[in-house]
Amino acid sequence: MISIYTTAFNLKEFNIDFDDAFSNWLCYADEIVIGTLRKEFDQVRDLVVSSKYYDPKKIGVVSRHLDIFNDIYWDGKLKDAALKNCRHDIVLQVDLDERIAGEKEGFEELSEELLRHDFPCSVMLPYLNLYKDINHFLDIGYKWYLHKREGTRRGTVNFAIKEDGCFDPEKSDTCELIDEEGNLIPCIAKILFSVEQPKIIHLGFLDLERRAHLNKKFWRDIWSKRKSLSQKKEVEATDVLINASEFEPAISKHGLPNPIWPTL
Repeated sequence: MISIYTTAFNLKEFNIDFDDAFSNWLCYADEIVIGTLRKEFDQVRDLVVSSKYYDPKKIGVVSRHLDIFNDIYWDGKLKDAALKNCRHDIVLQVDLDERIAGEKEGFEELSEELLRHDFPCSVMLPYLNLYKDINHFLDIGYKWYLHKREGTRRGTVNFAIKEDGCFDPEKSDTCELIDEEGNLIPCIAKILFSVEQPKIIHLGFLDLERRAHLNKKFWRDIWSKRKSLSQKKEVEATDVLINASEFEPAISKHGLPNPIWPTL
C-alpha cells in the first residue's frame, strides 16, 4: 500500500486540475495527502472536496503556517508536513504537474523491496520531461520519488546549510529526502527508463508560455529571495525562463504508447 504526498499553493497562478491528477494517482496509491499553506487551506480543501474523485478515506489536506517570502525553508517544510501525515509505510512524492506511469506491479515489487531493509531507504525513479505535446520529450532525469516513510523527512541536506543558519541554494532546493540529522537517505536502486518500468511523467514543459508566466509571476521572486537571504544582499535570480521564445531546445519522440499514463 502506497501513500502519495504532494503540495498545493498559489492556486490563482497555478490553476491546478485536481481531477486530472487524482484520476491517475489513485490507479497506483491508496492515499493522497496534500500539504498547503494555512492561509490557503480553505480554498485548497474546497477544491479537493469538489473533485469527482474525492474520497475522504483516501484524500486529505493538511496545512502549515509558513511565510513563503521570508522563510527560505518553506518549500521543504510544506512537503514534510504532507509526508508526516501519510499513513502507509511506503510513500511516493509527486508534484501536481506530474503523472505516474508504468506497470503497477512494478511499484508493488519496489515497495516490497524497500520494506525488506531495516533502515530508511529510497528508490530512484526516472522522470520524463514532456515538451510542447505528449509525443515529444526534452530529457530524462532521476529523483528519489519512492521511499520508506519511517525515519525520513523532506528538508535541506546538511552539507548545504551554512554556519549562519542559511543555506546555499546552489546545493539544495530545501526538499531533499533526508534523515533527522540532515543526511541524504540511502538509495537502494535506480530504475532505468523503459515502457514497463515505474516512472514519472512531468507536464511542466507542455505549455511553455504558462511555465514562463509562472516563473515570472512567482518562482523568480522566490528564487531571488532565497539567494538574497542566503547571501545577505539583494540578488536577483537570472537563470529563470520568463520568455518562452528564448527556449528552443532539441527534442525527440519518446515512443511511449498512448495513453502514456493510466486513469480511472
